[in-house]
Amino acid sequence: MADNYKHENGKATIFKNKYKDNESKPDFKGSGTTLDGKEVEFGGWLGKTKAGEPKISLKMTEPYVKTDTPQPKADNSAEIDDLFK
Repeated sequence: MADNYKHENGKATIFKNKYKDNESKPDFKGSGTTLDGKEVEFGGWLGKTKAGEPKISLKMTEPYVKTDTPQPKADNSAEIDDLFK
């Protein structure tokens, strides 16, 4: 969904996961809003019940937030200086 789209409370949308490259990744991904307005993300896996009926198992998680904080680099300037002594 678009970054600025917000579902009405209690509603969600899932789509086929076009990035699925192994069985641990969900067949479907999506987002929604809980009844009290909290934004959530969904993953869905296709499967079968014990009786053999098709089903989709869902997992609801907190939205992923990408952090752009770079990891601090080790200060190895003393080691470099030692190389040139």
